[in-house]
Amino acid sequence: MSLLSQNMRYLRSRIGHSQQKVADALIITRGRYSKYEDAATEPPIEMLLKISKYFGVSIDTLVSVDLGKIPVTDK
Repeated sequence: MSLLSQNMRYLRSRIGHSQQKVADALIITRGRYSKYEDAATEPPIEMLLKISKYFGVSIDTLVSVDLGKIPVTDK
């Protein structure tokens, strides 16, 4: 599993959204979104932009930092 797919799954679960809800927001099928989370396929750059905006995280962070290991502080 890639950092991107791990981070997508982590961020989605953190906000309590289903794969279907995220897929609907990104205007893709749930199956396509699931393939990104399972690291079966990598999203194109245009989709990475949408994903980063949806989760409020930079593309660089999505693909290079294990967000599950960073302490979270809710404000």
